[in-house]
Amino acid sequence: MQTQITTIKVVLSTSTYALVAERAKAEGVEPAHYCSILLTDYFVNDSKNIPSSSAQKKYVSPINDTETIGVPRKLPSTIEQIFSVCHYVWREKMEFADALRKVAQKFKVGETTVRDKCTRRISLPHSQIDTDKFVQMLNQPGSLRDYLCHRFPKFSGEIIQRFESVMPSNFGAN
Repeated sequence: MQTQITTIKVVLSTSTYALVAERAKAEGVEPAHYCSILLTDYFVNDSKNIPSSSAQKKYVSPINDTETIGVPRKLPSTIEQIFSVCHYVWREKMEFADALRKVAQKFKVGETTVRDKCTRRISLPHSQIDTDKFVQMLNQPGSLRDYLCHRFPKFSGEIIQRFESVMPSNFGAN
């Protein structure tokens, strides 16, 4: 089945476009593509989870239901889903494919969405991540942590803190 693509025109204020352009650059995509991703995520995956008012804060859910984090933080869903995958692989000893399925159920998204977060969404223009490369990074937790800190420098403190809670003890700091 082939997906049909329809083009629409979106009118944004200059200040909103500047925000979109900045975030698109951080994701390594064009602003139009970034808007498409946002709209797709909203209507297909996350419409029930997005607050009705942009003034409301969206807090991060814990890695598992029994684990709490002292300070609420706003982290991108990409990072949250990757941490959940790491948790299931490292702590629950699941295979990567099973972890994808579990995270998709937890976040109420498709498995392809989670796989996309673990690959394309964390790729840099000069460093494309595919499934094999991500699984390889899962086997080197320190490298994955460092890559995510480089990819999301604004959240590096939170990434390091969260990794400490989920990294397998036998891997150490790698």
